[in-house]
Amino acid sequence: MGLARRRGDVIPLTRTEWRLLRLPAENAGKVTPTSKALSTVWGPGHRGDVRYLRVWISRLRRKLETNEGGPPVAIKTMQGIGYMLDAEATPGPSLSG
Repeated sequence: MGLARRRGDVIPLTRTEWRLLRLPAENAGKVTPTSKALSTVWGPGHRGDVRYLRVWISRLRRKLETNEGGPPVAIKTMQGIGYMLDAEATPGPSLSG
């Protein structure tokens, strides 16, 4: 289990959410390929489970994003490639744990 902070608020994350968010957070501004996210978080047998990844990214966005009803602020989808944590997004999440 881990924690994220947004505007000073502490947001608890499940172990899976934390592991998934950690990948793009460690490489902010760079794309994390979908296959890398799937194999790192769930194992190499899940490299093709893109729908599964979309569900978990959606859960993270609901917890972390502040732009309700608008496009994602911090976690960007790079269609057909992967996900990226926007290093310039304000306010973006920070991790601990």
